[in-house]
Amino acid sequence: MTVASLFDARSYRIPNQLIILGYIAGLFINLQAFGMIGIVNFLAKATWPILTLSLLYICGKQIGSGDIKLFSVMSTLVGAKLTVDVMIASVMLAGITIIALSLYERQLLRRHLHYSFYITLAFFLLQFRVIR
Repeated sequence: MTVASLFDARSYRIPNQLIILGYIAGLFINLQAFGMIGIVNFLAKATWPILTLSLLYICGKQIGSGDIKLFSVMSTLVGAKLTVDVMIASVMLAGITIIALSLYERQLLRRHLHYSFYITLAFFLLQFRVIR
C-alpha cells in the first residue's frame, strides 16, 4: 500500500508490476486459507471492486484505474469487509481534505488528488480499530 502511494505521488501511476505482485500474494493467501477453492475465492475477491468502482472511472474519472486495481488487490489480501471500510474512510478523508484546502485557499478549484494516499491512510487508521 505504501509503495503504491509513493509511486502514485511521484507519477500519478501505480505500476502494473506492483499490482501483479499483490495479486500473487493474494492468491497465495487464499490458497493457504481455503485450499484449491481459494482460487474461486481469490477471483471473487479480485473482481467485485473492479465491477463496483468501474462506473466511477467510466463516468468522469472520479477514481483512477490504479486506485481501482489497488482496491482489488486489497480485497484479495484482507477481504471484502475491510476493503469496504477502507473505501468509505478514504472517501471521507479525501473529502475533508478538499474542504479544508478549499477553505484555506478560498477557492473551489478542481484538484487532482493522489487518492492512493487516502486509501493507504484509511487502511492504516482502520488497523488501529482492529487491534483494539
